[in-house]
Amino acid sequence: MTHLLDTSAILAHYLDEPGAEEVESLLAQGPSVVALAAPSWVELDARLRELSSEVEVRENAFLQYTVSLTTFLPVNAESCLAAIRMRNAAPGRLPLADALIAGVADAAGLILVHRDPHFDTIPGIKVLRLPAKH
Repeated sequence: MTHLLDTSAILAHYLDEPGAEEVESLLAQGPSVVALAAPSWVELDARLRELSSEVEVRENAFLQYTVSLTTFLPVNAESCLAAIRMRNAAPGRLPLADALIAGVADAAGLILVHRDPHFDTIPGIKVLRLPAKH
């Protein structure tokens, strides 16, 4: 694996927003290249519920992103310690879920693919910043 997708990257792809092409290129390489951290599963489910009232549509999208296209990475002690270091080093507020996602990426040595500006303030992590929504 080389890349971990933040929930914002998955949503850019799902909603065909700016950055969708970069995410598509990564997803086309399959689960051996692309991972998704456990907290993103929770965030993705919540956003899909907001975006669609159709249960089958939500479930199909969720399964596509979490089982078919990516490898699941859990939060473990190493990623929690990385998240703590990042929250302490970040100059501004770093939400807990995002800190855990970044911690998983850092602990696994993966490039974090995102479009959230607060990830840009974390020193020492490898990131691929997608374009912002218009």
